[in-house]
Amino acid sequence: MLKKKSALEKATELLAHMEQSSATLRRKLLARHYDAAEVDAAIDKLKQHHYLDDAEACSNQFAAFYAEGKLGTRQIVAKLIQRGFDKDFIEGLIPDDADDHDLKAASRALEKKFAPDTFDRAKAWQFLSARGFDGNIISAIVEEFSRTAKTD
Repeated sequence: MLKKKSALEKATELLAHMEQSSATLRRKLLARHYDAAEVDAAIDKLKQHHYLDDAEACSNQFAAFYAEGKLGTRQIVAKLIQRGFDKDFIEGLIPDDADDHDLKAASRALEKKFAPDTFDRAKAWQFLSARGFDGNIISAIVEEFSRTAKTD
């Protein structure tokens, strides 16, 4: 019979697959029926040895989502909160050019999703809203896209 891995061994294995927050790691270990004290000790040990760093992991994931340019800044913040990172810390990562980033990302998203001859304003609004874009940005991009769709 196989011996169950310790919480530290399992936590290390989980981190080897994907960088994650200590809250997510804790939740996963508890879901696997590890004792809470053992889980906390494992997480503390990983933090001491710098294998688990919420600030670094959050910064890395924010930068990756932002560089990818598929999501609005609000959606990136929501995703990272879901992953167990601190909201105030995440909001501190938002760069000053976030509005420009969101305008470009929303425009690219619409261009990929809609052909000018199949453009539907309501569907475009819904599509961009689901990706976390602000209403002002959606208005500007949908208006611009509908003007170009009519002139083409």
